[in-house]
Formats: sequence, structure tokens, C-alpha cells
Amino acid sequence: MASSYKIKLSSFNQEGLKDVIEILETVFQKFNVDFYVIGALAKDMWLSTEEVQTRATRDVDLAVFISESGDYEEIKSTLIKKHDFKEVSTNAFALLTPYGYPVDLLPFGSVEIDEAVEVEGDGLTKVHVNGFKEIYQQGLAPILTDEGLTFKIASLASIILLKLIAFDDRPEKRTQDIKDVGIIISHYFHIEDKLIYSKHNDLFDNEDLGLEDIAAHVIGRELKPILASNNSLKNRILDILSLSKKHHQRIPELIAQGGIFTTDKVTALLDRITQGVER
Repeated sequence: MASSYKIKLSSFNQEGLKDVIEILETVFQKFNVDFYVIGALAKDMWLSTEEVQTRATRDVDLAVFISESGDYEEIKSTLIKKHDFKEVSTNAFALLTPYGYPVDLLPFGSVEIDEAVEVEGDGLTKVHVNGFKEIYQQGLAPILTDEGLTFKIASLASIILLKLIAFDDRPEKRTQDIKDVGIIISHYFHIEDKLIYSKHNDLFDNEDLGLEDIAAHVIGRELKPILASNNSLKNRILDILSLSKKHHQRIPELIAQGGIFTTDKVTALLDRITQGVER
């Protein structure tokens, strides 16, 4: 596993975040369950390594690897009965922390059917977990906090994968995910410069490539092993990147709205990601 990336939890203005992660780790360890951070918090953690200002998020999203189907409900029950977490009436996968913000515990592993998980409860009871298992196997990075915690988060390439899937599933509601893809690409080189210089320095042989072009190509290369074990997922991602469907064709415009890249540049960067996946 790669050397740890360092962050400071206190920089996220999330009350009790260190305590919440420690509680979750303790309970997960009791059930011999592994987890990694996804969603907005994972993105913000990566961007914080370059001191990039982001939208404040109160949500904590965790992908939780469940090998025994009964463990998930027992974990939730333990958090509620022994650690003052509370159920959320609109979302069966979420719990409110003692500090009042939600934690989404999204199970994957032995509990999914056709890449979806369904649980008993009120409100949202079914979620798709496309890519979770593949990321767990090939797409994680270790985080070390200034407060002394260590845990795993989805790699930047993995976050892009999940955001592309989220937009493809619900293009009318997940436009921010695509805008985030542009933000990640724009900062990727400086965040992952050690990775790029150590594993992908052959890309510097092409003097016509800018830093964003190199970053996009590396993102594709980092996605390649994640997608290798699931051909249907690989084809889906390549289909999105090719802008073949009507809602995919909005991607360059949505990213360009951030003012970082033009639509033509976005199209070229997506092509670079594709090349990285395919070659």
C-alpha cells in the first residue's frame, strides 16, 4: 500500500468528526468489518492536502464491507444503543451522530444483489453500489490525520469513477458530481505529483502534454486496474467518457461552467482518461 497522505480533521469544521470516526472504527473492528470513506468528505480530504477551499459538507459517507449479512443491522443497533446514534426516518442507511449530522453506512460485499443493496426500514431502503467492491480491491489510499487516526479513503481516480456512475444513474439531479470531476482533474497533478513522477514519468516524454493532460491520462491508468475485474463496469465508464448518450453530452458543458476548462478542453481530457484506461 502507498505511503499515507496526511490531513487535519479539524480543518473540516465538522464537530466531533475525530470522535465519530474513532467510534465507528471501534464498532467495525468488533464485527471484523472494514470500511472506507467516499462521497464529499473523501473529495474534501484529498483537496485539503493542497489547501483547496471546498463547499462545506456535513455528510459522512462510508462504504462498509459486509461478509456476514446479519452484521450490518447489528452494527447499526450497537451504534444506536451504546453510542447515542439515532435512526433517520427518511433513510434506512443513515444514522445521526451524537453531534447531529448524518453518517451514511453503505454496505457492500455479500449483501448486494445485481449491484444493489436493499435493507428493511423507512424512507430510502435500496441503493446501488456499483464499483464499491472493485474500489475496495484496487482503488483505496491510506489517510493519516494530525490527530493520529489512520483509515482508508477512495483514491481520487475512484472518486471520479463513483461520480461518473452517480451522474449516469441520475443525470437530472447529480450535476454537481460532474462539476466535481472537473475540480479533481484540475488539482490532480499537484495532489498526486509523487505518484505521477514515480509511476507515470513516461508521459513527460511528450512535450505537447500539459499538466492537466498528464493528470487525465494518469487518472485513466489508475482506473484501469479497478475496472479490470468487471468488464461491464469498464464498458459503462468508457461509454460515459465517450459522450455517446444525450445526457453524457452535457458533461463538457457542466464541467466548463466551473470556469476552469473550455468544453473542447474537457472533451480532450475525457479522451485522455479513456486512453489511460484502454492502453
